[in-house]
Amino acid sequence: MIFGNFDHTNMMMTNIKIEKGILWVSLLLLLIIILLLHHSIITIEDEEEPKAELEIFQSKNGWGYQIVMRQKVLIYQPTIPAIDTIMPFPDEVSTRKVGLLVLKRFNAHRNFSVSKKEVIQRLPCHYNFIDK
Repeated sequence: MIFGNFDHTNMMMTNIKIEKGILWVSLLLLLIIILLLHHSIITIEDEEEPKAELEIFQSKNGWGYQIVMRQKVLIYQPTIPAIDTIMPFPDEVSTRKVGLLVLKRFNAHRNFSVSKKEVIQRLPCHYNFIDK
């Protein structure tokens, strides 16, 4: 009877060791899966679409801007948009203000056109002679 209980106890101890081993292997596999998924998510985030950039330039009559992505000009704007007269921007500051508005909308994948009111708000005060 002692030997019978000893065998039974031995088998139980062996089963517990096997179960602990299975548990550790399962935890290790789970950790590896989590690390692989985390790496995959980081890789996907790194492949995010590049953002367009604003470049201001001076022409012989005034200022203009262009929106560039990957060294390709996507928008070339040498004149003030949305007004009835064809004329360049009067200064770098107003050019940058309008260009940044367009750039922000472009990078947000929104309609990037600007209204006459939005443009006039970004021009110097003395440019308010433009037909409103």
